[in-house]
Amino acid sequence: MRKKQQQKKVEKENDSSQPTTAIVSQKKIVSKDLENDLLEYKAKMITHIENRVLQSQKKLEDSIREEMEQFEQQISKTINELRDDQFDHKVSSINHQERQMEKVFRYKPSLLSEMLKQSDYKTLYHMMMASMFILMGNLWIQDYIERGIIFDMETFFWCFQTPLLVAEIWFALVLSSYLTVYWVTYCYQNNVKAFTAILIFSLHQTISILAACYMTTAWVNGFGSRMIVMCEAVRMMMKNYSYARNKMLYGTENEYKYFILHSFEKKGITKKNALLPDINIQSISQELKRYTYFFLAPTLLYRDYYVKAPNYSKKKVVIEFANFFLCIYYGFILFRSFCKEPILQLRENLTFMNFIVTLFKLMMPSTFSLVLVFFGLLHSWFNGWAELLRFPDRTFYHDWWTASEFGQYYRKWNVIVHEFLYYYVYLDSEKLSQGKRSRLFRQLITFGCSAVIHEIILTFALGFFYPICFFLFTGPGILFIQAKEVFKKGWFNILFWVLMYIGTSVMITLYLTEYYARILINDNLIEQRWGIIQYLIPRTFYLITGI
Repeated sequence: MRKKQQQKKVEKENDSSQPTTAIVSQKKIVSKDLENDLLEYKAKMITHIENRVLQSQKKLEDSIREEMEQFEQQISKTINELRDDQFDHKVSSINHQERQMEKVFRYKPSLLSEMLKQSDYKTLYHMMMASMFILMGNLWIQDYIERGIIFDMETFFWCFQTPLLVAEIWFALVLSSYLTVYWVTYCYQNNVKAFTAILIFSLHQTISILAACYMTTAWVNGFGSRMIVMCEAVRMMMKNYSYARNKMLYGTENEYKYFILHSFEKKGITKKNALLPDINIQSISQELKRYTYFFLAPTLLYRDYYVKAPNYSKKKVVIEFANFFLCIYYGFILFRSFCKEPILQLRENLTFMNFIVTLFKLMMPSTFSLVLVFFGLLHSWFNGWAELLRFPDRTFYHDWWTASEFGQYYRKWNVIVHEFLYYYVYLDSEKLSQGKRSRLFRQLITFGCSAVIHEIILTFALGFFYPICFFLFTGPGILFIQAKEVFKKGWFNILFWVLMYIGTSVMITLYLTEYYARILINDNLIEQRWGIIQYLIPRTFYLITGI
């Protein structure tokens, strides 16, 4: 009986312990879930805090980077201004007095380089590149369909023939150019008389340019190759003259060194405040180093020292030279696509009406070729060398496209050549005549020299004498310059561009027609009819008249 009671008591105790165990296990499950939720929330909070810290760190880095860029730009601007002041502290604040004696080189970027930093002008550049690729693809497809080739290198190499011979002639001209350094140093060290020094230097210049003309005519083939030789020969001749002129004028004591023109005296310029280039003559090794830099630098005004940029960008150098060679190929595309066929058709049936039709057909490609010359040579080629040599002053041109008359165009188109003509022809002619010659006379002398130089280059590059460029230079060019007071309204820029379209098209049409006419007509026939004056008679005249 007692055992049964004890057994019931144990069972009762077991029954009472079961709910307690269940509650405890439930509590454990709840606490575990709560712990998991807390860990998950903690992880989310840590991730959120880390993201906020990273975002704040990125914003801080961007802010610091922008501040540093602005600071560097400001420092660079301040340094450039200080460098400019170092070279300009003798010059008055009046702008026209900066040009009173000789040019002062400064840190100045090219106008187009500054314009291309803006998105609008950059878009125009991209549009030009896109049009080039479209025309390139069109020419490739046409050549492939008609001739079974993609790259028409035959016509391209026809223009640039005998490259090795061109390199040999160029190297010979360079060696001849360096003789100027030896001669100037010899004259200075041995006190050679001025008349003898100038006479021998003039003979050297004359022989060099005549040798270049002869080698171009006798040995070199292809318009492009001939143009390279002639342009380089003229460039070296101008470099030699600039070096010898400045060394003899400012590196020695002579009566013209401190000569102040009467027009400059009216501006308050005297011998005491006149700014003269710091030029001297040292050892031959030092002079060769100076001349080598000047020989490569994109300027025709010699100085012993040029202020230089602290560094250069390889990327900019590659881009500028790539643009130059792309412009050459783009010009070839324009010639093949738009110029060759109309000129060949005109040659077969040369009448006045056909000439007018061809003239209008070639207006757009001719003017665009002029733009290619500007962008490829005056901008890309010069800026490439300036960047490579850390040359500071890159005002190779001004905004010539805004000109309203041809006087502005001539001054703004090629600043390098304009400065050479201004300082060494226009001002020196006034100095040598001691102010006795009129302004018109000096203008005529300057434009005459420019026209003759351009005509020499074109004559020997083309292989025949056809002075269309000379007539346009000395005729309408000077006429429009003298009438510049008439062209002051803004809409005359439209007239300027109309005349540019007509003038460039006339030049391209006449030169190409004459070139292909000389291929068509037998020279022996012209020699029998005209004798020695055959070299002055255009073949297009024979096509029209048959005389």
